[in-house]
Amino acid sequence: MTPRYYQPDLAWVHHAGYSQHVERVAPGMLRLLRDSGLPTDARVLDVGCGSGTLAQKLVAEGYAVHGIDASPAMIELARANAPGAVFEVVALPTHRASGEVGALPKADAVISTGHVLNYLESREDIGLALAEIAGALNEQPGAFVAIDLMTERFANRDDATRSHARVDDDWAIVTRFSRPEPYRFDRDITVFRRVAETWRRSDECHRNVTFEIEAAARILRERGLEVRVRNAFGDESLPEGLAVLVATRR
Repeated sequence: MTPRYYQPDLAWVHHAGYSQHVERVAPGMLRLLRDSGLPTDARVLDVGCGSGTLAQKLVAEGYAVHGIDASPAMIELARANAPGAVFEVVALPTHRASGEVGALPKADAVISTGHVLNYLESREDIGLALAEIAGALNEQPGAFVAIDLMTERFANRDDATRSHARVDDDWAIVTRFSRPEPYRFDRDITVFRRVAETWRRSDECHRNVTFEIEAAARILRERGLEVRVRNAFGDESLPEGLAVLVATRR
């Protein structure tokens, strides 16, 4: 079945033109890892790893990174960009208990940037994925989860549905946003990519489901983690309504 999100052309454009978000959050994520007390070769599970930009930075610092993403095109890019990490195509929720075949691999830290869980089909699926992420965390003190989520406040911003367009030498992208119903924030994305002497068009509809940070924090606390709600992973500035959860095992 063709993947729903980030097919090859959009995956490539996202990597070529929109990696600045990872550049902003990487210092904060590295600081979280350094301050956790985990060893410098700790196992890090990168959920929604995209094209491997963050994984590449973590591998350079000595961490053992396992990246997962639902997009085969993203995983192909990640394997080329961060050959020192392990990558595989995995869609959440896996509906597998920790330790079962097909479940999330165990890790000392589970990280996720770019509000990946909001791409899941429903609020129920987001809750299941959060529980699976908590279950993948190893038992030693200092092990932690660090993720960001899109809340209703993000989708309700005055400028949230303003169209976006960008043109480069070899590609162009147009994104139209909509709010079809409560807890939904959708993107209709058209990409044009130069291939040899011609241009190729592709279209995707990205259906995001918003999720309140308090509900996410409750799920993680119920699984024995100490949760902090933050405005960012580090010193970077995130758009209003994107919130970060850092959940630590004590």
